[in-house]
Amino acid sequence: MFDTIVLGIMGVNVLLTIVLIGIYMRNIKVIKSKMTLGMLFFAAAFLVENALSFYFYNSLLMQGIDFVTTFNLVVKFFEMIGLLVLLYVTWD
Repeated sequence: MFDTIVLGIMGVNVLLTIVLIGIYMRNIKVIKSKMTLGMLFFAAAFLVENALSFYFYNSLLMQGIDFVTTFNLVVKFFEMIGLLVLLYVTWD
């Protein structure tokens, strides 16, 4: 059960990061600052990290290795909270 929750949170994190990238791409056309460019690259790297994490965690589960589930649930939950806050302050 926790495995499904962790994978769901990871999927949400990927989607939130894609939305952030879209906002930063829109902003870079208007603002053209190093900060916006830096946030765009950060979000892109974060997207790669989340996608790889999703893939490798799913691979571990398929092999029957599930001892990391609780740890991943806590880490990915707080990551999602951070992304939601970043998305909230960036959206404006």
